[in-house]
Parts: sequence; structure tokens; C-alpha cells
Amino acid sequence: MFFNPTAGPLFSTAAFLLLLAVAAPAQENQLALESQQAKQLMSQGRFEDAIPLYRHLVNAVPGNPGLILNLGLAQEMAGHPADAIPQFEAVLKAQPNSVPALTSLGMAQLQLNQPSRAIAPFQKLIAVQPDNRDARGMLAGALSAVGRSAEAAVQYRKLSAMDPSDAKAWYGLGKSYESLAAQAFDRLEKTAPESPYVLQLIGDSQVSRQQYRSAFFFYKQAMEKMPSLRGVHSGLAEVYEKTGHADWAAAERRREQSLASNCQTQTAECLFAKGKLLEAAQAAGKSPASLLWAAKAYNDLALQAFDRLGALPESVEIHALKAEIFRGHHQYLEEANEWRAALKIAPGDSRLTHELMVSLFSGHDYQTVIPMLQAALKEEPDSAEDQFMLGTSLLRLQQPEKSLPYLESALRKQPNMPAADASLGMALALINRPADAIPHLERALTLDEDGSLHYQLARAFQAQGNTQRARELMVKYQQIQKQNQESKDDVAKEAQITAPVQN
Repeated sequence: MFFNPTAGPLFSTAAFLLLLAVAAPAQENQLALESQQAKQLMSQGRFEDAIPLYRHLVNAVPGNPGLILNLGLAQEMAGHPADAIPQFEAVLKAQPNSVPALTSLGMAQLQLNQPSRAIAPFQKLIAVQPDNRDARGMLAGALSAVGRSAEAAVQYRKLSAMDPSDAKAWYGLGKSYESLAAQAFDRLEKTAPESPYVLQLIGDSQVSRQQYRSAFFFYKQAMEKMPSLRGVHSGLAEVYEKTGHADWAAAERRREQSLASNCQTQTAECLFAKGKLLEAAQAAGKSPASLLWAAKAYNDLALQAFDRLGALPESVEIHALKAEIFRGHHQYLEEANEWRAALKIAPGDSRLTHELMVSLFSGHDYQTVIPMLQAALKEEPDSAEDQFMLGTSLLRLQQPEKSLPYLESALRKQPNMPAADASLGMALALINRPADAIPHLERALTLDEDGSLHYQLARAFQAQGNTQRARELMVKYQQIQKQNQESKDDVAKEAQITAPVQN
């Protein structure tokens, strides 16, 4: 027999190639099975279980955008947005206009409370899909969250035009305009704090709060400084109307009309007089007068948006708006009822629940809010605000010892919280621990509007034997009490609503 020395190796190579040919379909079948299993797990909501399968598939078939995307989606829906972000970014490198990747990347950034990073993917997404209302809404929300209110308003205007029945769009638009009005007022107050423009805006604010005597006082001051200032007479007219002086109101409206009739230019002031509110706001410059009209225009635009919202069927946004109005009027229990109504529409919403707790706390309904705060702290034990509210609620119900651990915890988590220092200092003073109370009360003195903290601190120093410091604080307490009473008397005297001055 002829011996071929290469027969062995040739046989081995052929056998290997044959095995590969058999193994390849087997591996493909296995991968296909894993892919099917992963899809089934996703459909069942078992996102955590799907992650290792998709990770194995990604490793087995490197660079496949579909598998990488699915891995990211499983991670995001399993509550791991930080892990998902690199997957979405990898998909976008290969497919820059991938709608699912852009959407998921933006949403993951929002879940991580990073709205500034969510803006770019949402902007790209609406460039790819201009009619994607969900993406535009999330972009508007992200812009609002980082204080880019003018850009947010653009998106909310487009949303409300696309669907006039969109309550969220009208609410977001109104809130954006409110923010822009506040920004204009802040700039004006820094630029010209003693100006009649500031006084007029304060008067407008007091009218919105139904504080008519206070509004009258500020309008009169503004008019004394600048008799020709547009807007003051219409403000006085509204005060007169609301307080039952229709004849006086008519006289002020005639004065306002005579000023408006002389306005022919395209300045913010004249555009506002013509009812072109958005143009007036956008035409405003940096001068104090321009800032006045920007603030007034944005405020009126906000009211218009909220009026449109109010005409829609019941929604979370309508109840949120009503709640904020009640909060502005310090009607906290009425505010709480609006948050309760909102929660009936969106049960379990953590933001609405938090707002309800804040309103109950502000309205001194401590018996109701305490169990709610206790339940909230089981879910989120690191909330310094909830710790503060729970501790203070217990203190107000004459349970200072029970309040201590919550107030101490709040200050550990957020050391710069004077309100928590005030409550903790008061609690320590009540259980006869003056030495411990003193540093907390001292840090909270900037909050003392009625003198009560000075009074408690004086008693604490007295208990420690420091009579000199106690005497100084008691004098300051008496001064605060006297100043508050004098201020009340002055306002009561100066804010008497009187007839218009005759020209």
C-alpha cells in the first residue's frame, strides 16, 4: 500500500471545515432562539431577565444596531437608564436619525434628572419628525426645566396650534410666559428698584391677589412719580370696579384711553396698547420702560393661555392651575382640594402627591399630612424636605421629642436649611435643652418676621445665665413687634381707597 504522509493533516482540515458547516446553522438557531426568548420577556415586562440575553446577542453579533438598541431598551425599562445611554449613543453613531434611539436617549436623560442633556436628542428628533407631538412636548419640558422659557414657549405654541385641545400645551405655555414675566420683573427691579415701573407691576400683582387696598397704594405711588405712565390708570380703574366705585373707574379708564390714543410707534409700549402682546414682549429692550411692558405683555399672554386651558374639559393641568392660584392667595386648604382632584385623574402621581402634602402642611392640617409624610419617607427616606415637614408638623402638634430625629435628619441631609434650624431650635427649647437650642435659633434669625425666634433665643440665653445677651434679644423682639404694628397701621392709613385726583 502506498503511504501518503499528508493524509492525516488533510483529513483533519476537511473534518474541521465540515464541523464548521454544521456548527454555523446550529449557532444561528441558538441565537435566533435567544432573540425570541428576549422578545417574549420584554413583552411580559420582564426587562431585567431580558438584559443578559441581549448582552449575549450583542457580543455574538458585534455592531448590530438593532440588538444594541434592544439591549438599551431592556436596560432603560428595567430602571437602569445610565447603563442604557451608551447603547443608544452607539446606535446613533451608526444611524444618526434613528427615531427609537433618539427618543430613548432623551427619555433616559430625563429619568436621570439631566434635562439639559435631553434637549439635543429631542431637538434632533423633531427635526426628523416635525409632527411628533410627544417629542416636542418632552423638548418643551426639558427647556422649561433648565430655565430656557422663551424657547419652551416656542414649542408650547406649536403644540397648542397642532392640537388646541392639548391641556398640557396650554398649561406649559402659560407657565413659560409667567416665567418670562418674572424674569423681566427681576431685571427691572435690579435696574430701577425705586422706579414707577416697579410700583406699577407690584400693583398689578396685588390686584391678581385681590389685595385691592394694597394695589391702590402702589398705583398711587407710581402715578405720583410719573403721571403720564400708561397702565396705572387702568389698574386704578380695576381697583375701583372691584371695590364698588364704578363712576371712579370710568374716570380712570377715560384717562387711560387718552394716553393710549397718542401711541403711534412700534415700541413695546405701543404694541401693548394695541393688544399685540407677543410682539410687544419680543420688541422690548433692556431699558426700564421696555422691561415694564415686557413683564406686562408676558403676564397677559399667560392669562390668555390659562383662559384657553380653563375652557377645556377637566384635567390635571386645570386643577394644578387652580391650586397655584389658591396658593398665591394663601388659601392652602382650597389648594389641597385641587391637588386631590388632580390625583383622582392621575392616581399615584408622586409630584401631585408631594404638592398635596405641601399644601396641607402650609394650611396647618398636620393631622392629615403626618401619615402621608410617613408613607412618603418609606418610599424616599432621603428627602430632606419631607423630613422637615414631618418634624415641624409633630412640633406644631406639641410633640417636640418626636420631632427631633426628623429635623436632625433633615439638617444632616441639607445643612443649609434655616427653617429646619428654626423648628429644631424651638423643639430643643421646649424640652429644656437651651444650650443645644441656641446655635439652631441663631442660624434661623434671618427668618424671624414676628419676633418669636428672638423671644425663644432670649429665653434660652436666660436659662444659660447669659442675662446680657437675653436682654439684647428681648429688646430686638420688642422692636420687631413695634415695627410690625406700625407697618400695619401705616398701610391701613395710606391704603385707604379714595376718589381719583381731579385734573
